[in-house]
Amino acid sequence: RILNAKKRVVPKIRAYYQKLEGLRDDLYLEIEYKADGRRVTLSARPADWYDGLDSKMDGSLTLPTDKDGFSCSAYDSKVDGVVLIPRGRCEFTTKVEMAQAAGAKSVVIWDEKMSKMPLETQGKTGATRSKGTVTREQGDALTGGVSILPRETGVTIMAPGPGKVAPKLDAVMINLANGTDLTQALKGGEQVKILDVKHFDFSSNIDNFVKKDLKKMLNEMEIYSNVQRESKDQFNDPVLVTLQENRNAFAEAVKSKDYGAIRKTFKTWQDNLDTLGKWELTETF
Repeated sequence: RILNAKKRVVPKIRAYYQKLEGLRDDLYLEIEYKADGRRVTLSARPADWYDGLDSKMDGSLTLPTDKDGFSCSAYDSKVDGVVLIPRGRCEFTTKVEMAQAAGAKSVVIWDEKMSKMPLETQGKTGATRSKGTVTREQGDALTGGVSILPRETGVTIMAPGPGKVAPKLDAVMINLANGTDLTQALKGGEQVKILDVKHFDFSSNIDNFVKKDLKKMLNEMEIYSNVQRESKDQFNDPVLVTLQENRNAFAEAVKSKDYGAIRKTFKTWQDNLDTLGKWELTETF
């Protein structure tokens, strides 16, 4: 019961909470396309190991030079500036380490995770099953299902895998649409540069979160809390009362715009979940 809910509900809670944390930590990248002088501002989510020195993200964008273009193996040639890398096929730390070894200043990863496949099967052709779920798209009956299409899984907070050391190179993530546009421009020979990095305004943006997202997030937290009871029919389980109190405290912290209290109360709610129900806020690939 808990594991089923973990698979179904936790991704929604994680997305809401990362969005909330992003109101404080997310960045704006000011991008310039040299050909026509056009400038755009893109939102970006820093990696868990981001050191806060925004100047490290300034510079010309370039593509990885490894054989697959996913920065999962050694580069064929040196690079200079900020490397733009698609998500998928290997862990974030591997991508950054390969870019660093080739001379990169920093890394921008864009959200092109290949389906929900395990690492060893991402990018492979043929009909594939992951945890009993068919990954074919509509229309595969006509095409033979010979390819796995990239899906946007949501910008996330990147973190090292268990027991792994955080990279020394700064990295941020942008969404699929923006990453695709930048990649196409670079492949077309256009020069693209990050001119400046700015931060979100936490206090003003959290009002919109309270209005649009807080109720939905609390609802998902309640659904997940209810499956933590010891017995399926035991609705008087004390843990349900505790988790309800934790959710109420978290809601008040959000409404009060108290960032420290937000992190503390959310962690308390997580700590009181069943051992099987605990989960990480960050993702590794």
